[in-house]
Parts: sequence; structure tokens; C-alpha cells
Amino acid sequence: MNEHGKILREAVKVPRCKAEELRRKLIVMGALDRALKPFEENGFVFFPLKKAEGARRLLEELGGELTQALFEMRARKPRSLKEHLAGKLPNSILDKLPSSYDIVGDLILVDLDEDLRNYAREIGEALLRLHPRARMVLTKGETIGDYRIRNIEVIAGSGSTETIYREHGCVYKLDLRKVFFNPRLSGERLRVARQVAAGERVLDMFAGVGPFSILIAKLQPSVRIVAVEINPDAYKYLLENLRLNRVEDRVKPILGDARKVLENSREEYDRVIMDLPYRSLEFLDVGLRVCKNRGILHLYTVSRSLEEASRAVVDRVAKLKHVVEIEFSREVMEVAPRRSIFTLDLRKVE
Repeated sequence: MNEHGKILREAVKVPRCKAEELRRKLIVMGALDRALKPFEENGFVFFPLKKAEGARRLLEELGGELTQALFEMRARKPRSLKEHLAGKLPNSILDKLPSSYDIVGDLILVDLDEDLRNYAREIGEALLRLHPRARMVLTKGETIGDYRIRNIEVIAGSGSTETIYREHGCVYKLDLRKVFFNPRLSGERLRVARQVAAGERVLDMFAGVGPFSILIAKLQPSVRIVAVEINPDAYKYLLENLRLNRVEDRVKPILGDARKVLENSREEYDRVIMDLPYRSLEFLDVGLRVCKNRGILHLYTVSRSLEEASRAVVDRVAKLKHVVEIEFSREVMEVAPRRSIFTLDLRKVE
């Protein structure tokens, strides 16, 4: 590197009229050094090379020559939150930055611990630079009450907290101030939906804005689904999302508490979805009662380990005088230190 910060590198020199054609061919060959900036001089364009093999044949075709030249380094765009904030925040804070966050439509939802709260604005603005299509950054707060409302705070950007989120070919309108939505369950929703067979009757006990129900209805048009939701705002978005995805004829929405709604129901279901991780075991009696014999319950619960979650489910089922077989189980995501959401697929035996 010389005193002006430039780097001497093998290069190809080609007339300007042939430059774009050569550039494309060098990229295909893997010969172009894209960390350095090409430049133009006296009607010729100079391209930096990672390797010169094969370039001579191209130069014969395009009327260029092999040479050496001084090139400037390209400015490297930061690729992570930590790189964006390097030099702007203390190193002790950089080490505590979240390694992941949720992107819901054009909103970013990030979890900041107490040590990061004083730097919330800087973190939020860095996230907006990292994701130019996002318009607002929100911090995650505690989820409270039967309606599962999450306390959130805007730390960068402005506007409405309503957004449009797309997943697996479905579209969902939602407001993060009014409803609970977890994009990290995307894989689970697809896994469950792909198991549903034609003609099944499915119960979504805690439907939210409809991500399980709508995806199932899309993938299996012959399925009939009952979607129960207690939060009036989430129910409003559920109705709108059914229309947006054109599955109103396959999903029957019901506003109310699942226990009360199903209290006198004589309907039995082939499949019951219980996506209420912190309280699902409280409703397991209801889920088992309305599930057909040999039917499946997809239960989500929070625990410290898969073994502990499985033991809690089996104990609860035994107290309810039922028998189930655990056909599938796994950790879905961590929600706190040493606490995770686990999913268990339960086959009702009796």
C-alpha cells in the first residue's frame, strides 16, 4: 500500500466501450477483486485482478492489456449491528448488543437489557441504517394479560405500529401495540400445516391474527378450521386477514375465551393447536376433551428443558385421566436465560 492508501495490484486495462463486457466476464471467472475500486483514465478502464489466469484470452478478444495499477479500497458496508456501532459505543456495550431481533413487515422489534437502555436511540438508528426498508424500531417489553399485549417503546423512526407481514405466501395485517405476534414461529407454522391431511377438522384454540389457521387453509383447501381468539383487536385483524388471504370459507372465527367457547361444544377435532406457551397446560383439559381419539394436539409450553416440559405434560395428562403418546418434540426458541418454548405433538390414545 502506498502513502495515499492505494494498493498496487495486477490489473486489466480495456477501452471504455468494452469495459462492461469485460467486467461481467471477470466476475463469472471469479477473477475480479471486488474489494478494490476500478477506475477510468484517458479513455481506458482499469480492473483489479484476484488472479490473472484466463484473463489474457479475454484481453485478446476485447483488445485490452495486462498491467499493474494502484487501486483504492472500496468502502465496506457494515454487515452487523456491532459493526455499525463500532467506535460509537464503548466496547463493553458492543459486546452486549443483541445478536438477533425480529423484523415484522417494516418494523424491527429488538430486546434490550438494562445495560443497553441508555443507548437505545443509537441502537435503533443503527438498525434502520442496517435495514433501509424498515421505518421504525421498537423495543420488546413484557407480555401481559389474557390479551397477550406486549409493552413496546419506539426508539427510532415514527408512524403507526400497524404493519403488513408476509410469510409462506400469506399476508397478515397487525398492530404490535395491540396484538401478540411471533415471527420466530414461522417454521413451526409451516411444519404443522404440512402435516394436515385433506378433509381434517382443525381447532386453533389461541388463533391470534390467524397465522396457523390461514396457512393451513391455504395449503389444504378441503380442511375446515375453527379459530378462537379472546383479544378483540387480534380478532378484528383475524377477520381482515381471512379476507386478505381469501380463506373466509374455510376458517370459522370465534371471539371469546377458549374454555368458555368450547364449554358445551360436542364437536370433535382431528387436530388441536395450542399456541399459548405460558398457559397451555391450564387448557389441556379442554384440548383433550375436544380432540378425537387418535387425534393430534400441537402443544407449546415454556420450560427449562425438553425433559422437564415432557414430564410436566405427561403428569398433567395423567391427572386428567387421559393417555397420550409424544410423537414429536423439540426446542423452538429461547425466551429467557435457561427458559425456552418447546413444542410437543401429542397423539391422544384415550
